[in-house]
Amino acid sequence: MNQVLILTRNILGEQDIQKKLQALNYEVFCSARFFENCSQQLQDIDFFNYFQYVILSETICESEVTNLITLLKNQAIHVIRKVEENVTEKDHEYLEDALLHAIISNGDSVDELRECLYNLTHPLEVNECPDTEKKLIQLSDRVSIIRPNLMQNMANTSEENYQFLEALHHLSQTESRILSILLQAGGEIVTRETICHKIWNEEVNRSHLASLSSTVTRIKGKFEHTNLKNKAIHTLWGKGYRINSELLDRIQKNESFSNVVSG
Repeated sequence: MNQVLILTRNILGEQDIQKKLQALNYEVFCSARFFENCSQQLQDIDFFNYFQYVILSETICESEVTNLITLLKNQAIHVIRKVEENVTEKDHEYLEDALLHAIISNGDSVDELRECLYNLTHPLEVNECPDTEKKLIQLSDRVSIIRPNLMQNMANTSEENYQFLEALHHLSQTESRILSILLQAGGEIVTRETICHKIWNEEVNRSHLASLSSTVTRIKGKFEHTNLKNKAIHTLWGKGYRINSELLDRIQKNESFSNVVSG
């Protein structure tokens, strides 16, 4: 299920769009408080990693939209502006500059919303968009405008980030500590005895080693739904454990992932 965040000044004004999105099986979180936190620079930027789409309500003025777009421009999330009826010149500029990815209206039907959100994650084929030079594509008679050929990499990145973040958040305290130890080793092998000593801070025994083995197995299982090419942790018999190099690289390059593990 895809998650949608609606930022608004009035959550009661979003009931119609919320019902339409829920009819399409989107999980919708609507918040005025989080919008206020964003406006006051009190937001937790990691919170956006839980969502694939963020909708900026028509109750938010243009200057506030500008601030939010600045905040969101480096996030792997599709930014959608919702308007009452007419698109402002500023919103059009943001759309052309790829700072917004789509514009929708309150009048858009469930069908129109479905096609808009689908095309954000499934770029239009060439035969669907013969004029490849066009910067924008009108998807409905009302508003529903998107940028054509939105890079698939972004959609993939958003979904992949969510999968990895979900796996990290589901780690127990002990599992997180083990993963953290392997991360700190930077791809080097860490002996089972070393990990046990760091986890339990006492002389290593068979019970510790057995518990470590089962815990590592659980960690591997929690990353199975991600797109890692190999297991999250490599077992080298007689030597110890080593973190998957791809997972190591992802966590090191993503501050949100690093914060979850270190936290």
